Amino acid sequence: MGLRPLDGAASLMPELPKKLHAPTLVMLPRVSDQLSFVYLNRVRIERDDNGVHAIFRTEARGVERVYLPTASVAALLIGPGTSITQPAASQVLRDGGVIVFSGEAGGHYHGSLIHDGLTTRWLHLQAQQWADDEKRAEVARRLYRMRFEDGSLADGKSVEQLRGMEGHRVKNAYRSLASKHGIPFRRVYSPKDLDASDPVNQALTVANHVLYGVAHAVITALGASPALGFIHTGGQRSFVYDIADLYKMELAAPAAFAAASEDDPVSAVRRSMRRDWRLLRLTRRMVTDIQAALDPDIPRAGADFEDEFDNVIHLWSPEFGALPAGTNYAAGA
Repeated sequence: MGLRPLDGAASLMPELPKKLHAPTLVMLPRVSDQLSFVYLNRVRIERDDNGVHAIFRTEARGVERVYLPTASVAALLIGPGTSITQPAASQVLRDGGVIVFSGEAGGHYHGSLIHDGLTTRWLHLQAQQWADDEKRAEVARRLYRMRFEDGSLADGKSVEQLRGMEGHRVKNAYRSLASKHGIPFRRVYSPKDLDASDPVNQALTVANHVLYGVAHAVITALGASPALGFIHTGGQRSFVYDIADLYKMELAAPAAFAAASEDDPVSAVRRSMRRDWRLLRLTRRMVTDIQAALDPDIPRAGADFEDEFDNVIHLWSPEFGALPAGTNYAAGA
């Protein structure tokens, strides 16, 4: 005996693929649920009926395809010699990821692509805080407070005092890691020539840039601005540096010092960063930290994509606030 379909089900079926190809914000994966990043170098990225995949050639096995879990990746870091097709890029963006164009080994940032279906809620709040000197200083103090194991150390301190305290914290962390791994260390950073540095500085540079890439992805996935920084200023990634600095001594620096003794410290530090990022669930934590820095009083749960209609376009009026768009306001119309 065959099963009888529900009334109207047959008429809905032809429309289903179209709806799946045009997801609403509710259907998009939350950035806090995404894993971390994937770095691709010297491959071609395409999309077929099974998903987005990277095509590469090896001497041992010839041409191979590796499918990418785009719905689970916050940032797709694309290095030199890599090409991506428009359908593949569109799929990554629809899945809520950010495409970051980077230099060799993820060691430099060139630009990024983001999905346009993002709420502006966090951008508006960020701009309000940034434009007011007192509010901006308070956000800066909150960001510094997050870096210290005992956050109360930041209470009553000026931003200048906190900057000095942070410098001592970073110096002590480097000294402790160098002693632990038996590595003489002096920070030497050469953004244009990664090979000019010693292994630990190479690994540290790559680890930091990977951290910048993922922080950039999370900030843009929330709809905030990477440029409006509260501690850093003057660059298109100022807020990225503010957020990435929260995790450098916890994640990037330990991974870099541990990788310095490996045959290939650059590859080793990327693997370590990916593993530890997942274990520590830092994407979810980064979302919470960004929201707490911008507004510590609102509930955190589900606040990244909580309303399907957050990104509906309105018209702004100084008297009435947001008004519905798509309406003719001519008298008598």
